[in-house]
Amino acid sequence: MDASGSFKSQPAPCGRIVDGENFRDEDSDVVVTQETDFACGCRSIQHEYHDGTVSRKVIRHDGRVLIDELLAAE
Repeated sequence: MDASGSFKSQPAPCGRIVDGENFRDEDSDVVVTQETDFACGCRSIQHEYHDGTVSRKVIRHDGRVLIDELLAAE
């Protein structure tokens, strides 16, 4: 299942209030991928895997990685 949509006036990782787009995809390799792209250039990417593990990366518009984590399933 693929799903996407836009949003207005939400806080980006850099603190700016901007518009943006969400994208969600489900496939056989990664159960769920969620991406959020902000108008300022910030980006958030999250992957949920079959075993329950979640990886998350948040990148500010200047390229600085704010979060890069892998959370193991409990």
